[in-house]
Amino acid sequence: MSEKLLRISVAVDDETRNLIENLAKKENKTISEIIRRAILLYHNLKSKKEISLNKIETYIDLLSCGENIAVDIELWTAMLDEINKKSSDEFWKIIERIGYEHGIEYKSKGLRDVRSILKHMESKNLFELNSNGNSYVLILTTRNEQRILKVYLESLFKALGIPVEVVEGLKKLIIIVKDRKNNDKNT
Repeated sequence: MSEKLLRISVAVDDETRNLIENLAKKENKTISEIIRRAILLYHNLKSKKEISLNKIETYIDLLSCGENIAVDIELWTAMLDEINKKSSDEFWKIIERIGYEHGIEYKSKGLRDVRSILKHMESKNLFELNSNGNSYVLILTTRNEQRILKVYLESLFKALGIPVEVVEGLKKLIIIVKDRKNNDKNT
C-alpha cells in the first residue's frame, strides 16, 4: 500500500542545501527521505521530553568523543557506595587531579564562569542546578555523590582561578562564589 505524499517547498540557503545533498549522497537516499527523517527525528526528540537543541548538542559532544559514558543510576549508586566505604587518600588525590585537569579543559573550551560550567555538567545528569546570585545549589542524583563531586569541583574551580566554597547539604551541594576582590586582598 502506497503512502500519499504531500509536496511542499522549503527555502534553504546554500550551506543547508549542501548539507542535505551530502547527507543524501552519503546515505544513498533521496533529499526528500533525508528531510522526512530529520523532521521525524526532531518530532521524536521533542515529544519524548522537552529537550533543547543545545542540550542535545551537549550530549553529542559528551558522548561522541569517547571520554564520557552513560551509566545506569543503580550501577552508579552501587559503585559510589563501594568507593565511599573503601577509598584511600590516593583515590581522593586522583579525583583532585582529574578535577584540576577538567578545569583546564573547560578553560580551553572557553567555559570560564561557574554558571556555564555547571550548566554543561548538569547535562551529565549528576545533579539538577538551581542558582540564586553568587551561589548555586546542586540537587544530587544520589546522596553518595557528595564527597566525590565536592573534591572534584573544588579542584576544577581552583584550576580556573575561581574562588568557591563548596558546602555539603543532605543530597545537595551548595557552591558559593567568593568575591575575588576581597579574596585577592586577603592573600
